[in-house]
Amino acid sequence: MSDLRQQLQKHYDAQALSVAKVDAILTEGRAAVEGGEKVVALPGRPAARWRVRWAIAVSLALLVGLGWLRPWEPMRLSYALFAPRIVEFFGTPPALPKRSQNPEELRVWLLAQGAPADFEIPARLRTLKSFGCQVVDVHGHPAYLTCFWSEKKPGVDEGSLVHLLVARRRDFRDVPPATPQFRELGGWSFAAWSEGDVIYTLAAAAPLEKLQMFVAHPKEWSKLMAARRGRRPFNS
Repeated sequence: MSDLRQQLQKHYDAQALSVAKVDAILTEGRAAVEGGEKVVALPGRPAARWRVRWAIAVSLALLVGLGWLRPWEPMRLSYALFAPRIVEFFGTPPALPKRSQNPEELRVWLLAQGAPADFEIPARLRTLKSFGCQVVDVHGHPAYLTCFWSEKKPGVDEGSLVHLLVARRRDFRDVPPATPQFRELGGWSFAAWSEGDVIYTLAAAAPLEKLQMFVAHPKEWSKLMAARRGRRPFNS
């Protein structure tokens, strides 16, 4: 028996293969060498395949642990896109599925739709009559809208509105700080600030000064406006 055959015999004996099986494999191997036909690869060891699977599983676990592979978490959106989306949303008069002149009733409805549990209607808006509410899709992230009458004509649903939107901090990056930040865009004015895990955005289709009474005490407004002139508006 040739050295090659003896080596193969020992190899396949270890895997409980018969001599006939070894002869068949040798025959195929000779035919491949002599006739230029395909070479039959020897079967891989099961243990080697198990090690490959194990290495892949460990690699995936490391990626998840390092935060590089989190398919279940949506990507955080730049807050700079928030105001343009709101202007776009109001480009067509939206439907308001819940209407009430009681702001607290609207807050309860928004909580039932998934609004942050700790969000509160700012004190300066509680004195106004509310109009309605809705959940706005901001590029895949929800913003919870409440509309208030800043000026209302008697007996009809006409007048000027100011809009409060709340969103979760975890859905956005570059979020505004606790001190209100201001922006004007497309005939709209915005004031935004954060409290804990909630981002508050006040919006009105009006000059920025119209937000004065709802954001800061009148005595503080001149300071805020002076500070705004000295820096860029939020996420411009």
